[in-house]
Amino acid sequence: MAKTKFGIFSLSQVPDLTRVVEAFDEDLGYFELAEQLGLDSVWIAEHLFSTYGLVTSTQVYAAAIAQRTKRIRIGMAVCAIPFNHPLRTASDYALVDVLSHGRLDFGVGRAYQPHEFVGLGIPMDQSRAMLAEGLDIVLKCWTQEKVSYKGKYWTIPEPVEVLPKPVQKPHPPVYQATISPESFEQAARSGVNLQMASPFTYRTYREAWMDELEKSCHHYDAVCGELGRDPKSAQRMILLPFFVHEDAAKAREIYKTHVEWFYAKVTANQLAGAPQSGEVKGYELTMREGKRTREMGYLSFEKLHEYGACIADDPATCIAKLKDMKRRFGITEFALWINIGGIDKAHVERAMHLLAKEVMPHV
Repeated sequence: MAKTKFGIFSLSQVPDLTRVVEAFDEDLGYFELAEQLGLDSVWIAEHLFSTYGLVTSTQVYAAAIAQRTKRIRIGMAVCAIPFNHPLRTASDYALVDVLSHGRLDFGVGRAYQPHEFVGLGIPMDQSRAMLAEGLDIVLKCWTQEKVSYKGKYWTIPEPVEVLPKPVQKPHPPVYQATISPESFEQAARSGVNLQMASPFTYRTYREAWMDELEKSCHHYDAVCGELGRDPKSAQRMILLPFFVHEDAAKAREIYKTHVEWFYAKVTANQLAGAPQSGEVKGYELTMREGKRTREMGYLSFEKLHEYGACIADDPATCIAKLKDMKRRFGITEFALWINIGGIDKAHVERAMHLLAKEVMPHV
């Protein structure tokens, strides 16, 4: 049986904007420490126009990480495909793969925060189709000598040679962000790896999030089976807010404020730029249920912890919870989010050391 992989995730959240330079230095230090401690990967995300996350371009940040590390894989969670021309996306991430000597894991998604679409002037209700078309162009750019394309959103009238090509052949591993049943189906049909995330599945399904995620994983398996593909051949990564301390009560006390800051930001960003009435086509489920989750008080730290959407415990409890998720969802990699919401550097580094020594070897 393959070894379960461990990575750390960062949104580069900087609640205090007087600390931007120091916060990024700390973030990059965590990635170097992750490599020293034997973790397998770092995962980063891009966001615009908010302290929710200050990485505006994962390709820029990934290039910086590539120069600070030697072995660890560098994952996107995610590259928002609708926000850039696919020719630029293909070129930039191929360059990241070159600069990192073939360490890129290419996670893609369609984005979900209304204010970002408003700011860029991109129709949010077209995002799923834009993701499919944009990813199709990127993969063609990486695997064909020259590309021309006539799509609904992007046209490449004359054949162009996109250079450089990625180091990894035929191309870097592709992951798709999956929350809704439709996204699991799309991932199965596309033959890509799964990128799951407890914060988003929980916001949609609350206390039933694990049961619903398990159902979606079974549906993914079934669709792969229909297509004659082995569902076990795909990687299944899950992103989890996570904190470990020798004392479980202390873990919760340290982590609570920072997790609640993150969820308050999610809420504010979901409301900013959203239509005053009705829902955005393609986002009906997450918008409707996200609103209910908020109004019913499910975003309190106590509820998040009770239902396993975030883990803040002693090593033995962390091991048991991670093992349960591994069994239920077929997880091959955990991307653990320790440095959430501006948490203090000393707490993050201490938890990372404890994770490597007391948790990872037992999962």
